Amino acid sequence: MSTSFVRALLPRLLPDARFETTRPLRKTFFLWTSALTAAAIFASTLVSFFFETRSAKREAAQTIRAKLLEAETQAERARENLATIELYERRASVCRARSAAEILRLDATPPDARRLEELARFLNLDEIDVVDENGICVASWPPETRGFDYSQMPETADFLRVLDDPTLEISQPLRPSATDAEQMFQYSAVARRDAPGLVEVGLLSARAEQARALANLARFIGSFRLGKNGRLFVFQNGVLLRDETASVDGAKTPDADFLAADVDAFPLDAIFDAKVDGASCFALARKSGDCVFVGALPKNEIFAQRRSTLVLIFVANALLFFGLFAVVSLLTRRLVVDGVLAINRSLAKIVDGDLGERVDVATTREFLELSNGLNATVDALQGAIDEVKRRVEKELELARRIQTAALPSVFPPFPERREFDIYAENRPMTSVGGDMFDYFFVDENRLFFYVADVSGHGVPAALFMMKTTALVKNLALSGLPLPQVVAQTNRYLAENNDATFVTAFFCLVDVATGRLEYVDAGHNPPFLREPNGRFREIAPQICLLLGVVDDAEFESATLDLAPGAALVLFTDGVTEAASASSEQFGVERALAAAEKAAATPDASAAKIVDALFAAVENFADGAERSDDVTALAFRYDGPKVKQA
Repeated sequence: MSTSFVRALLPRLLPDARFETTRPLRKTFFLWTSALTAAAIFASTLVSFFFETRSAKREAAQTIRAKLLEAETQAERARENLATIELYERRASVCRARSAAEILRLDATPPDARRLEELARFLNLDEIDVVDENGICVASWPPETRGFDYSQMPETADFLRVLDDPTLEISQPLRPSATDAEQMFQYSAVARRDAPGLVEVGLLSARAEQARALANLARFIGSFRLGKNGRLFVFQNGVLLRDETASVDGAKTPDADFLAADVDAFPLDAIFDAKVDGASCFALARKSGDCVFVGALPKNEIFAQRRSTLVLIFVANALLFFGLFAVVSLLTRRLVVDGVLAINRSLAKIVDGDLGERVDVATTREFLELSNGLNATVDALQGAIDEVKRRVEKELELARRIQTAALPSVFPPFPERREFDIYAENRPMTSVGGDMFDYFFVDENRLFFYVADVSGHGVPAALFMMKTTALVKNLALSGLPLPQVVAQTNRYLAENNDATFVTAFFCLVDVATGRLEYVDAGHNPPFLREPNGRFREIAPQICLLLGVVDDAEFESATLDLAPGAALVLFTDGVTEAASASSEQFGVERALAAAEKAAATPDASAAKIVDALFAAVENFADGAERSDDVTALAFRYDGPKVKQA
């Protein structure tokens, strides 16, 4: 907090106080000398500012111009190197094609894949094809291209000109391999010496490909630096080049205003203003062939020296003009400044949240009254904060009760049913959370249950959770098939929703037959206990999250539950629970906890959920939770036996 703020604050806090010191100050002398000194300092600083600005701008132009010239030189050198390397690579490729044709002529046996493989290794080739007078590949290595008609592709058809002119030797520019599109090859062809046709050879040219990458003008965008935070832009034929391989800092997109600017309107070799990444910059453009190189330096970086120079000038002037009034300054400091600084230190602690800090400056009567006024203001502020905190806690408690009421809480929920046992529990990270679960019968024998997780935490996630719960239940009870229930829920959630999504695992089980239908909307795979007593993850085809794409389609899968089978659904708050060392609980520990709790087929669903939660709590060992935790267990006991 500055002294001027304190001076402005005092009359508001203490309107009736008289600001007099116990020792009188020479107010008139102080005011006049301060005004004259301030005017002199302002005038000298203004002149210095003008000259420093002009000098900094001139130095910026020289720096950018030199860097752009260096970038142009490096780019031209890279292009020349690329042309030289490509020339040598093509000559070498043609020479190897001649050698291959001559060796095949000297060899009395017809060429086959084995012979061509030996020849390729001898000549250090990666591909070799022998083509007859009809343009058909009669032998090749690798053998995949044997029988290929060279007239079918423009690249290979170009080689067929050798059939008309056996003296012709063709070497093509780098292009992808016919067998591996990820690799660039140098291809050449010459006429056969032993029979009508041609011999084509392919050579993986890593050196030429590297030279091509180095000569790419876009590379200079990310690798070339201007000053500390300057930027280099390259426009080719009026289009801004982007370096897709550059680092994040090097691949930043400049402001839309800069991109939309007419490159031809840039003043060449002259400084002009530009906006880059929201920062005001000086820019300079140079034209080279079909390219325009533009360099930009942030003004705050250019004027960094100006600021330090102005500070030195200001300090020197202050020492010169205020030297005669050292005694007055010393008295002012002791009587006023020290008190203001002490108050500022206390106010800084208060602003940082330490409302127990007391302002205790009593060097003068005014400072004593100010200290008392500030302490009274802080006390009132603390009381207001406490009141707001109590009100917020009360509202959060009400929200927690509403959310708790929205989730099933009576267990067992269907005591008259003997075909299954179900239990679920939700433990939000804060008072309210975004995890949810529900279960209900859609008809006499089909039980609908699910577990879902809303992105985020707190009240917004809880509100979205309650909306989702109501949607799912209304749609499920309407009689729609399970995939349509999920699709309709997704469509309603995606309306006017930009940031929130839901993951969920939905189940619809016929308790009379054990047939389970389920849909996984991007949720954690649940655990299924098999007849051998071991648990495993269900790995269904995962569908999209809910609330993201409004017209997304969802598919269901089915499985048959045998009596004694158990299903455990949970949110990622279980597997991603972290210990004090930041290690996650993980799937394996969750499986082990479920298996241990369900060691016997008649283990209740509540026992499985309680054991899973206990394992998570023991693993966390007091570490603060970072997410809501929810789990649901369903044990299938088989169809109900009718009484005779």
